[in-house]
Amino acid sequence: MDAELNQQVENRLSRIKPSLGGADVRLKDICEGVVTLEYLRPLSNRSACHVDRTRITKEIILEILEEDLKKFIPDLKKIILDGKE
Repeated sequence: MDAELNQQVENRLSRIKPSLGGADVRLKDICEGVVTLEYLRPLSNRSACHVDRTRITKEIILEILEEDLKKFIPDLKKIILDGKE
């Protein structure tokens, strides 16, 4: 992984995570403009947080990530979310 690109993605992820409805994403790999992220679904315990997770899906999270990461790091070609809903 390119260290500078890696740092840019990590910085953006730290800013995006609070808007993911309790889900978490972690950088796994960057190769030729393709970013692979590990997706960790929100906790199933509804009383654990005030966030309504019923409307946050993996697809919505991917859209949020693609929009933000590609806006701030235009060289990225694709975002892959690896993990189960």
